[in-house]
Amino acid sequence: MSLKVELRLENEQFTEFAPIIYTTGAYLVPMCVVMNGDPRYVWVVDEFKDETFADELILPNVYAQNITDLLNEE
Repeated sequence: MSLKVELRLENEQFTEFAPIIYTTGAYLVPMCVVMNGDPRYVWVVDEFKDETFADELILPNVYAQNITDLLNEE
C-alpha cells in the first residue's frame, strides 16, 4: 500500500501530492510522522543525485517555502 493511499484511509495528510517527479538517484532517510498519537515512519528524500525528470530534466530542491520553489527549472 502506498503512503498516499494509507493517509487517505486514515483521513490524514502531512504533505502535498504534487508535483510528482522521478529520479534515477536519491538518498532517502526515515522521517517520523505522528498520526493520531501513533508514530509512523516514512522515507523522504535527503539529497538528489543524477538526473531528475518531470516533463523535462529538472534540478529539484530538497527544501523550499512553497511547491513552486521545489522545482528549480533554470
